[in-house]
Amino acid sequence: MTAPHSLLPPLLTQIDALIGAEKYQEVAEAYTAFVKEHPTTNYLASEPIPFKLNVAFSTKYGSSATNTFTLRNTTWASDVKAALKAGPSEFAALVAKYEGEVAEIAKGAKKVA
Repeated sequence: MTAPHSLLPPLLTQIDALIGAEKYQEVAEAYTAFVKEHPTTNYLASEPIPFKLNVAFSTKYGSSATNTFTLRNTTWASDVKAALKAGPSEFAALVAKYEGEVAEIAKGAKKVA
């Protein structure tokens, strides 16, 4: 008898690709479809998404801007997970708002020589 394989790695790989392509609504759609099919994975499927967004924002705008945003919005990761559960359009709107805020911070950040 073979040990069952986790279904999460393919989902997380798909989410990485969608975040990289800035397809935030599709991230939530993939999550929602997965959790509907596998309800017991709700927590494990949602938990890495704020971290993956943080990495994407840090890569695009710099870690300084992303860290400043996090300090100003200490509940953002929880808010992202709540929006994820609320629905794809809510998630996409919140992530776009947060990305805009990180981008604004990045514009004002001083470049380190």
